[in-house]
Amino acid sequence: MGAVNAPDGLGEAGLSLWQQVLEGFDPAPDELALLGEACRTVDELEAIAAALAAGPAVVQGSTGQPKASPLFAEARAHRVVLAKLLEQLAFPSEGEEAGRTPNQLRASKAAEVRWSLHRGRNGAA
Repeated sequence: MGAVNAPDGLGEAGLSLWQQVLEGFDPAPDELALLGEACRTVDELEAIAAALAAGPAVVQGSTGQPKASPLFAEARAHRVVLAKLLEQLAFPSEGEEAGRTPNQLRASKAAEVRWSLHRGRNGAA
């Protein structure tokens, strides 16, 4: 695959992630779409962090009570989304030629548990 242009409108953090990924991997078209969303999510997290730094961490609730800024919840939600997007990209681990999807990782772990139980039964008999 030739050079792939970053999606329009990416900020500094999103563009940095885009470039870092493309330096080490050659994503398929569907992975490029996921990567673009991950990059946008990184930019949104940067904007949330800047808003939190500029504003109060504690705000006034609907009945006048002090409460944490709703931006904290938004940051947590964005981190979850980012983790899921990056997980779906299934980057290879060190020494792997190809990454494994979350379903493949779960299946591999389940197989390891089954074999461990099988070996335990046969070894104990």
